Amino acid sequence: MRLLYFLISFLFFLLFAKAQSVHTVQKNETLSAIAQKYGVSANSIQAVNSISDPNLLFVGKKLKIPSGSTSEIPYTVKKGDSLGSIASRFGAKLSEICSRNGIFSPNLIKVGQKIIIPVKGSTKSPPSLLPSSLIKSLSSIKPYPGKWKKIIIHHSATPVDDAMNMHRVHKARGMKNGLAYHFVISNGSRKAYDGEVFIGTRWKGQLDGGHVKKLSWNKTCIGICLIGNFELKPPSPRQLNALEGLCEYLMKRCRIAKSQVTTHKLLHPGHTACPGKFLSLPSFIHRLNP
Repeated sequence: MRLLYFLISFLFFLLFAKAQSVHTVQKNETLSAIAQKYGVSANSIQAVNSISDPNLLFVGKKLKIPSGSTSEIPYTVKKGDSLGSIASRFGAKLSEICSRNGIFSPNLIKVGQKIIIPVKGSTKSPPSLLPSSLIKSLSSIKPYPGKWKKIIIHHSATPVDDAMNMHRVHKARGMKNGLAYHFVISNGSRKAYDGEVFIGTRWKGQLDGGHVKKLSWNKTCIGICLIGNFELKPPSPRQLNALEGLCEYLMKRCRIAKSQVTTHKLLHPGHTACPGKFLSLPSFIHRLNP
């Protein structure tokens, strides 16, 4: 019986693979935009193509696109996978994966094992990179028309920190409005979760920033700081997702062109290494929708 079951599953795998479309990644495309184009979920494309980091797409990469009508996706277990992480990646229920594959103990899976993932229907609109609660908070703040011209990306240059501590430090240094940045994106090093976006009082009150040396830039540039030292290691995938979602929101809301998203170092060369060699602006800009 078990042999028959696996033969049926393998045949399903082959039939499914033949039905897939193939998409070649173009310049500036993101996984969510590709998913929207084909009317499928970004999670299903990520999983079918064994993409560990959806932020690291490169031009010319060929992606298998699952059929929008399919309700099951074949998957090969990779090193470091657990059934829980696989279920989360696909937006599937752990119990349904176990039931569909005859798995009696979620802990008994092995690298190379082929399983079938029951998934929900197609996704015409990819989920936002920002949580709905954050979008609601952002929507309650009305940016001053025409005030904001650029978005400047920074890093904290510290592996462990949080927005409230930064606020206290900046206030102690003589900044009456405290936190120099309009937004801070956590790396999960303290109480905030990895990728959590903190809205500073400067954005809530539409106040000038204090994140760059030139006064005129602080008046017109939105400052976003990611916690971490990116001279030592890159930002986390969740931080990059949050940064992408936040930049796209601000670009749309404040009518800021993609060309006006920059970094502290590029804006002020020779003065700083911020945001570090492991945060590539060209790679990040490719992720942003126009």
